[in-house]
Order: sequence, then structure tokens, then C-alpha cells
Amino acid sequence: MSDFWTQLIEYTNVIENETLDIDNPEHLLSKLLTHAEHERELLEAQFNPISSITKENLSIVSQLQNGISMAKKLLEQHEQLRIQERKLAIEIKSHENKAELNAQDFRTTVKRLNNTARIIDYLHCLETLLNYSSALKTSLSTESLDESLSIYTKLAHLTELVHDTSTEYLRSYSVNLTLYWYEQLKTVIDSRMEKILNTIEFPYVHKVPASHLNELFDKNRDKLKQELNYLLKLRLPNHIKHNDVQSRLRFIGWKPIPLLIQILLKGFIIRFNFHFYGKQKTNDRRKPEWYLNQIISWILDHDYFLIEQLQPLINEFSDVPPINVKVEFIRGLIELIIVKLDSQITSILIDTSLFTHYIEEILIFSQRLFVKDIDYPHNLPNCMNLLCDEIVFEKWFQVEQDVSRTKLNNIFQSPTAHQSVYERMLERTPDEIKISECAETFLTLLHAMEDRYRHVPYPSCSLRLFSLQIDLFDDFLHDLKISLNIEQQDIDPLSKHFCSILNSIVYIADVIQQWKNRSHYQRLQYFYDEYKIFIKNYGTDNNDEENFNRIDIDSTLAQQFDLIQLNKETNFTVASIFDYLLEQYRDDEEKMCNIIVNYIVSLLKAKSRRYINEKWSTMPSPKDYFNMSISLSAIDMLVELQTTFSNLSINLLKNISNEIRARIIMEFDGYLFSWLVNDHTFNEGGASQFLFDINQGWTRIANDHVSLLFNKCRESALLLTMPIGSALLLVDALQQELSMTSLSNVSSKESIISSPLPSALHEMGIHHLSEFEADQILQRRLDLTNC
Repeated sequence: MSDFWTQLIEYTNVIENETLDIDNPEHLLSKLLTHAEHERELLEAQFNPISSITKENLSIVSQLQNGISMAKKLLEQHEQLRIQERKLAIEIKSHENKAELNAQDFRTTVKRLNNTARIIDYLHCLETLLNYSSALKTSLSTESLDESLSIYTKLAHLTELVHDTSTEYLRSYSVNLTLYWYEQLKTVIDSRMEKILNTIEFPYVHKVPASHLNELFDKNRDKLKQELNYLLKLRLPNHIKHNDVQSRLRFIGWKPIPLLIQILLKGFIIRFNFHFYGKQKTNDRRKPEWYLNQIISWILDHDYFLIEQLQPLINEFSDVPPINVKVEFIRGLIELIIVKLDSQITSILIDTSLFTHYIEEILIFSQRLFVKDIDYPHNLPNCMNLLCDEIVFEKWFQVEQDVSRTKLNNIFQSPTAHQSVYERMLERTPDEIKISECAETFLTLLHAMEDRYRHVPYPSCSLRLFSLQIDLFDDFLHDLKISLNIEQQDIDPLSKHFCSILNSIVYIADVIQQWKNRSHYQRLQYFYDEYKIFIKNYGTDNNDEENFNRIDIDSTLAQQFDLIQLNKETNFTVASIFDYLLEQYRDDEEKMCNIIVNYIVSLLKAKSRRYINEKWSTMPSPKDYFNMSISLSAIDMLVELQTTFSNLSINLLKNISNEIRARIIMEFDGYLFSWLVNDHTFNEGGASQFLFDINQGWTRIANDHVSLLFNKCRESALLLTMPIGSALLLVDALQQELSMTSLSNVSSKESIISSPLPSALHEMGIHHLSEFEADQILQRRLDLTNC
């Protein structure tokens, strides 16, 4: 009810606002009825438009009815379109199935056409091969070599094209056909070439005057050039394997011997097989040097013909690949040796002494190849490749290891191992005379080993042999220490034996320092660094941190590593692998030097007690002497020092002798400064005597190089003997400097010692004493303390 009355009050308020006379109830009620009637009509018009319709309302209704009828028609059309769509989808699916069947039929037809085309191409290719073969047969029967080579070139080209096809039988047939006609043409050309070579009397296995050979060559030059043209044009396709050498002997970098060289070598092969196979006396397996030297002779005897006569002819043919006749000729002869060695290697490996002999002869032969008169390239295969074959190399490495260990042991078994090897030889420097026999023999052993493996073609093998050198350095140092310990424990550090061992250590350490910058060892360092990266990427990196200087090569990965490195440019680097060795040798050198220095300084200290305890404060004035002389108490020290230095110069290398003398002087100088200068007071006579002893005794015994090392004693003597006026001025200057320094908030003594020297000290030649030390020394002067 409350809502009703509230709405009624609101409704009445609206009427009251519109009516001016609100006091008349009848008039207000009339207004209310009129207003209610008006609102009723509006509501009826909204809910029943037909009852009180206007033209506008009739138009809207008509439009709505028309829209509804059109929508119904559109819905009917949409349903019809959906029915048509379903029919069309069924028809499209039916057409797709028919199209797929047609496509399958088309693909089958195309496949048949392709197969037919391949068969036609196959038959056409086969027909072409047969035609080439027939044409070659006809041309050879008519001895038309130019035409035959032209047809063969087409045949070889077609064989290269067929190589990419998947038809195995066609590929095989083309290769066999090409090989057949290659051999036929080779036989014809070989026969023609042999005639012209016989005409010029090749090969030159007997001494013939050079003039006669030049005459023969000039007379037959044109004919030889024509035959060379035929020979160089006859080439097998690149993919066809050659059978001119056993496959297992095709080392890294191997390539086929050119046909020209094969023909040139025919006479040599016959002679080689005759003399070094079968029952001939020259076929002595204990004498490999016989056929190795024979090969060298053949190379040298045909050097002029190959370089000066044959090479210029070949260079005139611009349409054929370039060929270095001499290098290829040598390579062909080397293959003869490799095959010969391979046929004997099984029996050779059993006999260690014979195997060692073979290694020596092969190394000599290989080194001979690289000499200037032969100049065989290092990167091409040679007999060293056979030595690097896995089984052979393992035996070689074992032999090197055993022989080197035996020789190293024998070095120290010699009774003269620590004596000079050059002592009785003329024109030797003093340092060379002091080199011990063991050190020189050891270096000879290392140099010989280096010469043996310098030309090893594979980095992995070089590193393994290099590792043996590194091990020998360790063993030699160890044996030196043992030989030192064999002597009695209280051995005199100045004895020849002790000094000889020190000389050996210093000498070998200096050699190691030099080797670090040699290209051979820089190259090995590069390979070692590369191998560490390689084994980290491809192998198992099990490097022992305690033996990081050791070189261990994994044989299963060695060939892969070699292939990578041989196709890579080498960048030299400092041979830091020697650093660990050098540190070991230098450490032992330092220890032995310390023993000598401590021994000598202890002797000098014992003999200096009387001298230190002289009455420096009560000595007579120098004016009382007619001539001053060295203190009697210093003579024993000076004699001991002179004798010691003389022995050092005789027994030790110059650089190490000078170093030890310098250290002795510096240590003894510090000892005298602490126990003599700082613990005594000096009158004028004592100071003058001390300066006289320094100038006339110590510095004369020491040479010019080390005399200045008596720095503190000499400068102390200068301060003790300077004129009293200058001394007083210097004391004042030092006191001012010290007082200024003490004002700073720094530890007094440390700041005084570390502060810069005043210019006054420099002007007087005092450079090694601090202000504090100089002031303390001046305080030791009696003439200043009495002022």
C-alpha cells in the first residue's frame, strides 16, 4: 500500500505543477481524469494499433508484413540451394574418383614411357659404346692412331657420364670396355714409344758421352714429340681405379703413376727385378743399401735427360695437364723400393738387428732424396711412409726406445763420463773444453734421433718419436742426480765431479732453450697443440695432470688426425712443451749453485772472524804509515776467495762461474755490512784501513764484472772516510730528511728505508744505502760523535 500511495502522491504532484488553481478540488479532479484518459488512449494506441491507427502506422505494419513474407520466400530458396549443394558435392566426389583413376592411368603411362625412354637411352648408350668399340677396332687395324685416340677420348667421356647412372651393368660394361681399349692403345703406343726410346738409347744405364746423347736427341726430337703427344692424350677416367701398386701401399698423398713414366720405367723395372729378386747374388736381404743406392744412381744418371731434354718437350703441350717428369720418375722408382720392402717386411721384423739396419739405410736413402741435386718434394710418399705403417712403426718405435735407453745407460757407465771430451783438442773455446763427455754424447744421441725422424711424413708418428726425446731428457737429468748421489754425502761442491755435473745441467738447459725457437720443434709444438684439440673433440681426453708434459698418441685415431693435419696449413708457434723440462733443469741448476754459494760463503765467514773483530776504533792514523798495506787478518780470507774463484773459473762454464761469483760477493758483502760495519765504531785510521782493504783486496780479487757488487761495504767505507765537514753537512741533511719522514703517519723504519735517496747521497756516489743506513754509518764515526 505504501507503494500505491507513493505513486499517487507523485502523480498528483505532476498535475499540481501543471495547474495553477490547486485550491479548487473539483478543478483538480477534472484535471486528473483528463490526464488519465489521455494516458489510457496512448496505451491503447501502443498495444492495439488498429483501434486508433494513423496512416503512418498502417504503412509501417504493411512494410513489416511484406518483410516477413519475403523472409519466408528466402528461407524456401535457401533450403532449395542446400539441396542443390548436396547434389553437386556428390557429383564432384564422383568426378574426383574418376579423375584419380585417370591420374593413376596417366602415371602408369608416364612410368612406362620413362622406362621405355631409359631403355631407349640404355640401348642408345650401349649402341654408342659398341660403335666406339667397332670404330676403335677399325682405326687400329688401319693404324690411324690420331683417329683412335679421338674415338677413345669420346669413349672415356661417355664412361664418365655413365658413372652417375644407377644401371650397374652398363657402368661395369663401360668401365671394362674403356679399360680394354686403354690397354690396346697403351700396347700400340708403348711399342712405338719403345722404338723411339731405343733409338735415343734410353735408359742410360751405361756411361755414354753427353755429346753423343745430345746428337741422338736432337735428331729424333720431332718424332719423340709426336709419340709424347699420343702418350699424354691416353688417360683413364678419374673414377677408374689403377692397379699399378698394391692398394694397402697407397699411402696418404698417393696418386697413380702417369702412363708416360710407366713406359719410361719399363727398362728399369726389368733390371730391378732381375738383380733384386730371384737367385741373383745382388738379391741379398742383408744388403738393402745395394738397391737403394742403385735407385739413387738411376735418378742422378737421368737427371739431365729428364730436366733438360724431356721436360721442355712436355711443356709445349698446352692441352694436357702439366707434369713434372723428374718428380714422377723418382716417384715411380720409389714405388719399386716400397713393393720390394713390403715383400720382405715380415721376415725383417723378426730380426731386430736386421730391422735396425733397414731403418738406417731407409733413413739415409730418404734424406738423400731431399738433397738439392735430387730435390724430391717432402709432401709426396716415399719409403718413410712404409716405416710409418702401423705394425712397422710400432717395431721401429720399440727399437728406438730400447736402443736409446741402452745408449743412455752406457753413457754413465763410461769411466770418463764426467770428464771433458774436448780437453785435449786444439782450437776449442774455454767453455767447450768444460763440456762433459756424458752431456756431449747425450746431445749426439738426441741429434741422431732427430735426424732419423725429421722426415717422417705423418704428424702422429713424429709426435711419438718426439715424446721419446722428451722422456730421454727426464732420464738424463735423473741419471745425473744418481751419479751425484753415488759419491759420498759430504762431497766437496768445488770438486771437478760436482762442477762437471753442474756444467752438464747448464749445458743441456741452454740447448733446450735454443730448441724452443727451432722451426722443427715449433712445428711439433703446433702438432701437439692440434692433437690436444683433436683428442678433446673426437677421443677421450684422459690427460694426467701430473704428467701433462707426456705425449700419448691414440693409435686408433692417429690416421684420422694425420689426414686432417696434412690438408691443413701449419702455423708455427714457440715450442712451449720444453718449458716443463727447462724448469726442471733450471731448478736443479739453482739448487747446485746454492750448494756452492753456501759452502764458499760459510768458509769465508769462518775465516773472517779475526778480521771482523779488529780494533777499528783504535787503529793508527794513515799519516803514521809510510805505505799502507792490507790487514793481516784479511789475508786468509782473500787467499781463500782468490783460490775459490780460480777453481770456479777452471771448472765451471763462464756464465755460471760469473753468476756464482757474483752471488758469493753479494752475500759476503751483506755479511760484512751486518757484522762489521753495523757492529763497530771507526776512527780515522780504522775507516781508512777498511777502505784500503776494499779497494786493494776485495775488488782486485774479483774481476771488473763483479767488483762493483761489494756495494754496501764500499759505500760504507766512503761514508766513513769522507772529510769531516762534508760528513757533518750530510748528517744534517739526512736528519732533516728523516725528521720529515717521521712526521708522516707511517712506520718510521719502513718509510725511511723505502723513501727515495736524497740527491746529496747520489752526488757522493752512494746509491745502494738508504737514508737510515747512511745516517747509522755516519754515527759510527768517532770524529763525529765527539763533535
